[in-house]
Amino acid sequence: MHWDFHTRVLLVLVAVLCSLIASLSAALLAYVTGRGGLQAVGWSAGTFAGSMTLSLSVLTILLS
Repeated sequence: MHWDFHTRVLLVLVAVLCSLIASLSAALLAYVTGRGGLQAVGWSAGTFAGSMTLSLSVLTILLS
């Protein structure tokens, strides 16, 4: 099945927003558990990168 350009853009936007929510929750959890601010940012960045990688991999498989 061929998806049009607008559908692909919206799916990538949903993936970015879900990754942002996951990274913000990871940063909040890291900060609440007593870690420093820099470690919370590190956890947030790692979570964002991991979830974006997984999301884009799944979208690549589904949209091909």
